[in-house]
Amino acid sequence: MLSRLMNQFLVWINQRRLLKFVQQPGIRSLVLLFVIGLGLSFAIASCTPNNAANSASPQKQEPQKSQLTVLKMGHQKGMSLLNIIKAQGALEKRLQPQGISVTWNEFSSTAPLLEGMGVGAIVFGGGGTGSVFAQAADKQFVRVAASTSSPRSSAILVLENSPIKTLADLKGKKVAFAKGASSQYMIVRALEKAGLKYGDIKPVFLTPAEALPAFQRGDFDAWVIWDPYTAETERKLRTRLLADNTTVFGDKAIVESPGFYFASPDFVRDHPDILKVILQELEKAGVWAKNNNKDSAKLLSKLYKVDLQTMEIVEGRGGTRQVLPVDNEVLAGLQNMADTFYELKVIPKKIDVKDKNFNWVPDQKW
Repeated sequence: MLSRLMNQFLVWINQRRLLKFVQQPGIRSLVLLFVIGLGLSFAIASCTPNNAANSASPQKQEPQKSQLTVLKMGHQKGMSLLNIIKAQGALEKRLQPQGISVTWNEFSSTAPLLEGMGVGAIVFGGGGTGSVFAQAADKQFVRVAASTSSPRSSAILVLENSPIKTLADLKGKKVAFAKGASSQYMIVRALEKAGLKYGDIKPVFLTPAEALPAFQRGDFDAWVIWDPYTAETERKLRTRLLADNTTVFGDKAIVESPGFYFASPDFVRDHPDILKVILQELEKAGVWAKNNNKDSAKLLSKLYKVDLQTMEIVEGRGGTRQVLPVDNEVLAGLQNMADTFYELKVIPKKIDVKDKNFNWVPDQKW
C-alpha cells in the first residue's frame, strides 16, 4: 500500500517536473517520511470504528419518565368519592411509603378543573358534562373511569300546587335548568318520552343558586336539578316529583349521564401504577359510603356546608357508587349527550367521545 502511494506521488511530481528536485537525497527522505505518515493515518482510520459520527449525532432516547414526588389532585362539590378520600387521607396513607405527598385544589365546576389540568395545576380530578365541552375545544385530558349516577340524582320538580301533572303538560311552559349541564340533556330526553321537542318549552337558564328562590316565587313552571339541590328543595319547599333519572332513562339511568374521573395525558403515560392506586381508593370509598351512608352524610355535610338532614337524604339514595372502566356502555350515554348538545348548538362541533386520545382503557381492572 505504501509503495503504491509512493509511486502515485512520484508520478504527480514528475508531471510537474519536480522529479530531479525530489531525487536529491535529503528531499527524498523527507518525502518518504511524509508518504509513510500519510499511509499510516489512512490505515488507522480504516481500522477504527465509526464512533466519531455516533458521538457527533447522539442516539435518540426515549423521554425520561418524570419522578413523581407530589400528586396534584383536583376536586369539586358533587364528586363525593373524591371528597371522601380527601377527608379521610386515604391517598396520603397509601403513597407516603413511596415518598409521594398529595395536594388538593378545589374547583367550582368541571370546566375550570380541566383548564387547571391543562396548565399542570392538577393531574387528576373528577366532574361531569364538562368533558364534552373540553373535548370539543381540543383540551388535553383523558377519561380514566366513570362513576355511576343515583336513580334520583337528578329530577324534574314542580311546586305542589302546580297544574302540571305529566311531562306532556310541560308544553309551552317555562322550564329552568343550567345551560350545558346534565339537566339540559335530561329535559331533552324527558320531552322525547312525552312526544315533545325542545322547542315546545320555554327554556330559562339559571344556576342552581339563582333558581331556588325564583322557583319558590313561581317565576317558572318546572325545575330540572340535581342533588344535593334536589333534596334541599324537596325538604324546604312543598314540591312534587314530575320525573327522575329512572323515569327518563329507564334501566340505563346509572350510566346515561355519569360523572367521570380525569387525568392528564402525561400522568396516564408515566404513572399508570399511581393512577390505579387512586382508582382503588375511590372504589373503597364507594363501598364505605354505600355501607355507611349516615357517616358519609355527616362527613359531606361539613365539607359541602349543607345541612345534615339534606345530606342524609342524598346519601340514603346514593345508589351503588361504583367506579367503572371507560367502556362502550358508559361512553354510549355520553355520546348521546354530546350529540344532543351539538344539535342544540351548545358545542361548536360534533365529537366522537370514543376517540382513544380522550379515554384510558387499562389492560386490567384496578
